[in-house]
Amino acid sequence: MIYLPNPSLQRRGAFHMKDLIRNASLEAGFFVVGISSVEPSTELTHLQQWLSEDYNGTMKWIARDPRARCDPKTLLPEAKSVICFGLLYGENGITDKIPPLPPLQKGGWGDLNKARFARGLDYHEVVSEKLEQVWAAIKKHVPNARHKICVDTSPILEKALAVRAGLGWQGKHAIVIHPDHGSFFVLGEIITDIEMEPDSPVSNRCGDCKKCINACPTKAIVEPNIIDARRCLSYLTIEHKGVVPDEFQKYLKPNQCGCDICQEVCPFNKTAQS
Repeated sequence: MIYLPNPSLQRRGAFHMKDLIRNASLEAGFFVVGISSVEPSTELTHLQQWLSEDYNGTMKWIARDPRARCDPKTLLPEAKSVICFGLLYGENGITDKIPPLPPLQKGGWGDLNKARFARGLDYHEVVSEKLEQVWAAIKKHVPNARHKICVDTSPILEKALAVRAGLGWQGKHAIVIHPDHGSFFVLGEIITDIEMEPDSPVSNRCGDCKKCINACPTKAIVEPNIIDARRCLSYLTIEHKGVVPDEFQKYLKPNQCGCDICQEVCPFNKTAQS
């Protein structure tokens, strides 16, 4: 069932919540949006196995209540749908918001030593503002609806939800890939008590390709879709608490922040940039 502001509008076919959401999302700057159900993710076994191998490294917060992390209703008990969004970023990260970030301090990170997502604005803030913009458009038609906005830091498996909503599939590097736009985009979600028909997932198109696995200098992709964060340069330069182990130091640039190697070799990113 889709909540409608007026039953007469439903009879005339003048209003459809999904159309409203897609129009508002495009206006906010998202390149893709999809609807997921709120059924608990089937990723629980995968997550528990990953944690049992200590692949989360010093990210101990991931191990807190894995079952709840797989259930959107943990964040909004009355939830009926999850609206999933994708925001593209380019060579210089997200740059479409004013005012821009202050100049880098002398001795700080050079842009080329940052992963693309980290070269521009803080995507958490940008995506949150855009999600609020979309929600404001929804609230005009459904003023009593409830919601919870999530951007990366919320305890939810956002990549699993994005895949279920049809934004793309999870590649062997564990990053969501859109068939036409590749993987250089960030995710955001609105969990809501508005009930909508879920969208359909897209098929995984990685096939036999192993370019991301072969390109990783530290062999962090131990199996397709399984990352040992303790070996991942992105984790080691952003999330890791403590000194980077000597065996990985040779792969790092001065003051490195993040890593794009596995994405740069992906054929879907090369196609998106051509």
